[in-house]
Amino acid sequence: MLPTIHVIDFEGNRSHGIMEYGLVTLENNRISDIFHGNCCGDNSFGVVPWAEHSRFQKKMAHPSFGKQLNLFKKKRKCGFFCAHNATLEDRLLRRYHFLSMDESGEGNRPSKDNESHHFFAKTLAERKIQAINAPIMGRNISWGPWIDTHKIYRKYYPMVGSYSLGKLVRHFRLEEELERLVAEHNFGERLTFHRAPYDAIATALLLQNFIDLFRVQDIDFLICR
Repeated sequence: MLPTIHVIDFEGNRSHGIMEYGLVTLENNRISDIFHGNCCGDNSFGVVPWAEHSRFQKKMAHPSFGKQLNLFKKKRKCGFFCAHNATLEDRLLRRYHFLSMDESGEGNRPSKDNESHHFFAKTLAERKIQAINAPIMGRNISWGPWIDTHKIYRKYYPMVGSYSLGKLVRHFRLEEELERLVAEHNFGERLTFHRAPYDAIATALLLQNFIDLFRVQDIDFLICR
């Protein structure tokens, strides 16, 4: 049985911070929770060019993503993170904070209280991710190891051609289920690709699809290498 996986997507950039997030939790490869939120730009990232991002103007009243960081720490300690092209999500999380690690290095793995803890032994993937992490604030940090659906589909479906979320969702005929889940959650406005909750759900469906097609039972099969 696979451990818990949290699929995340951010809208924002390294200059202005995270302005929207989506988080979808998979338990036993089925969606159990969907979280989303709007954030204002963070002053520590520089001045946000709101005039150039009119659809985010109304989000100025929302708190910084830094106020939500504990949610992501808690999620990471009880499961793996997944994203489509996870480099951006990892970099943005690093810019806000890093996971606390004790001397044993246990801090960047899910809690021992998780019933699937046996999946989190020091795998080859974890040793590799620890080795390549750039030192930040004097310590090696990581929100990984990551599951990256972009890398997974490029590796196992080399003939698809385009690996954007939209193209993959259409190629594997997941549009109807995506629209059903978005409508069921009732986000209060019409969402499309490049909105964090929509992209997070789309990524979760792609991960579900791959796990079902390949009958994946071992988390190491999904880890980025």
